[in-house]
Amino acid sequence: MKAAILFPYEALSSRGCCRLHARHAAITSAVYTLNVSILVVLLYSWRIGVNVKKYADLEDVYYGVQIAYFATIGTHLFMVVLSIVLLFGIFKENSGLVVPWIIGFITFMALEAVAMVYSNVLRDHVNRQFDVLCKAEVAFFISRAILNVGALYGVMRFYNLLRAGISWKGPEAIEL
Repeated sequence: MKAAILFPYEALSSRGCCRLHARHAAITSAVYTLNVSILVVLLYSWRIGVNVKKYADLEDVYYGVQIAYFATIGTHLFMVVLSIVLLFGIFKENSGLVVPWIIGFITFMALEAVAMVYSNVLRDHVNRQFDVLCKAEVAFFISRAILNVGALYGVMRFYNLLRAGISWKGPEAIEL
């Protein structure tokens, strides 16, 4: 217990397969989320542009597919903002700035899954089969979902230690 009080940073080293400190894991999660959200916004913006040219092919489901893509873009734009707030929360060691990211991350992962399934079902209705784009989209989502669980674990570990009173700031100068 003495080591945890006097030297909290060394006491927080992970003993599992991942040897990241809690703060490093949270920073890595924030940067990962920021970059992946920007990538997803760019990819789905490109898909919206491609779908505009395929208006006749998509027939009645065109607007449903486009709305699903816009919902995914909206969730990831909001995740960009939440990731920036998370970075501020990590560096200021403020748990109140970490909580919105946790809640938003879980909520938007679920919303994105629903939007992806909805757009794929609509495209399947027109194509009469799940095309290569559907399979690629699902594979991309599943790989990100696995990485998202790791990111959520890192931030939750940081949050729990922060709530327990652990600080990564250096010792304060005591004046007599």
